[in-house]
Amino acid sequence: MAVFTPQNFMDSEKGLLHTSQAEIQKFLDEQKQGMSLAAKVPLPKAVNAPVGANVINMAAKVANQTMVANQTMAAKDLSFMGWYNSHASGRGIWKWSNALDAYDRHFAGLSGYEVNMAEVGVQSGGSILMWEAVIGKKCHVYGLDINPACTKFSNTQTTIAIGDQAEPAMWKHLFDNVVNKGELDILVDDGGHEPHQMLTTLAEVFYRLTPGGFIALEDIHGQHYVPSFFTPAANYLGYMAEKGDVESIHVYPYLLVVRKSGENKRFPGTPVQFASDSTVVPDFEKLWEAMKKNYGGAVVLKNEDWGPFLTAQGLTNFFAHFADLHAYDYYATPTGCEHTAAAVCCNTINNSPTQTLIKGIHIFNDRMVAEVNAMPPVIKADRKGTEWISYSGEFIQSGGMI
Repeated sequence: MAVFTPQNFMDSEKGLLHTSQAEIQKFLDEQKQGMSLAAKVPLPKAVNAPVGANVINMAAKVANQTMVANQTMAAKDLSFMGWYNSHASGRGIWKWSNALDAYDRHFAGLSGYEVNMAEVGVQSGGSILMWEAVIGKKCHVYGLDINPACTKFSNTQTTIAIGDQAEPAMWKHLFDNVVNKGELDILVDDGGHEPHQMLTTLAEVFYRLTPGGFIALEDIHGQHYVPSFFTPAANYLGYMAEKGDVESIHVYPYLLVVRKSGENKRFPGTPVQFASDSTVVPDFEKLWEAMKKNYGGAVVLKNEDWGPFLTAQGLTNFFAHFADLHAYDYYATPTGCEHTAAAVCCNTINNSPTQTLIKGIHIFNDRMVAEVNAMPPVIKADRKGTEWISYSGEFIQSGGMI
């Protein structure tokens, strides 16, 4: 059997570059079906509250629930959300709140263990501080950016590499010459966010991860990623699942997390937990029908007649059906701040029906779990920190233009 390389896969009939128009159209049709079924489900009652005090109270309840959860976690270990909310000055960081929740779920159990992780797009350096603070002193961060100004963040716990994530040769150099023994456990992609960049990163990194490792791709904003990213990603991940390399796939608004199969020699596995009494259904229509009885719980889709779920076709269907998780309708506070380096800036999502109903979906080989929100979520990206590096390499104290 030939040795796998991303280029071999891309050149094959299953490859990233061989998604047919028929596949794309089927994906779009499935997306429309998912959106149609979501629109028929009664939304959590709080969403219908009149504008004003009740809406503010609803948001306060969500924030309070998050704070209590983080305080509970902090009693044992520092959480990503807890660190983020307390980061008032210094290096800048800007992450979606639901991504931080996901990282608490998938990565917080690694605290105190030896972990090699990488992040594409370190920019102003705040996220490096977060990874090292929450995962601990045994975490080594490999930061990858196109901006040479980011080399200022290098130290004994941080290695900065300058390169283009869309270049396969760069990834080979990184694993062969930069990452210690080529052993990388986690990669977070917060880089350019263009489909070809994310696909190259997925194809070049995932198969090289250590057993039990993770890749997380952030900021998948909008339905245009349906044909350009998710269909070819389904082909790649289905291929890797055939090889036995995919343990599970987790989709949240704007975030894709994939866990590699196997046990890591340095840290324990941290499987996602769900309620043991979750409702089980055999198809999509019954899944959506069951949601109105399971606010705050989960609905499990199982159907042996469908065969394995971690196939190219299965993943294409799941990614398409729930593509509205990535609907991107936001407002900035203050208006226009997202285009500046102002320290005070928050993007907040106007939720689609799917985002209102579903926290995330979790795909395993024998089942898919849809987690249902107890109330409409507040999905926001609240800028933290006071020091920013512009894309031109200029250091900016808060208040300057990016």
